[in-house]
Amino acid sequence: MISKKNKLLFADVMTGLVLASFFAMIAPEAFAQQGKDFEQAVNDAKGGVGIPFTTLVSYISYGLGIVMMVSGITSIKKHSQDPSQEPLNRGLGKVGAGSAFLAAPFVANMLLSTGEKVVGSQTSTHNSIGW
Repeated sequence: MISKKNKLLFADVMTGLVLASFFAMIAPEAFAQQGKDFEQAVNDAKGGVGIPFTTLVSYISYGLGIVMMVSGITSIKKHSQDPSQEPLNRGLGKVGAGSAFLAAPFVANMLLSTGEKVVGSQTSTHNSIGW
């Protein structure tokens, strides 16, 4: 019988292998391109992987946020009609979760734009993440 510690170790190893294989698939295309510098490779990876991923996450987040907000408002309305049957904390929790989902696309866009060039002199070649 496999112990719990061995199962956790196996799960950690498998997670590491999956992540390593993911980066092994992406890294050759991003960094082994002939005649391109590192900044161009980062921009290619961002355009090829980052932007479609954040767009998908944005659509999912907006959908979940709208559903959670409507559900929270409905729960708060039920609480106002009969406080003994519907506690207020359920409605407020749903509204809070909905607002977090609605804010997630802004956060994703902010994280994606951390690699943009720093505003400054016209000849600056440094960007905000130091590359």
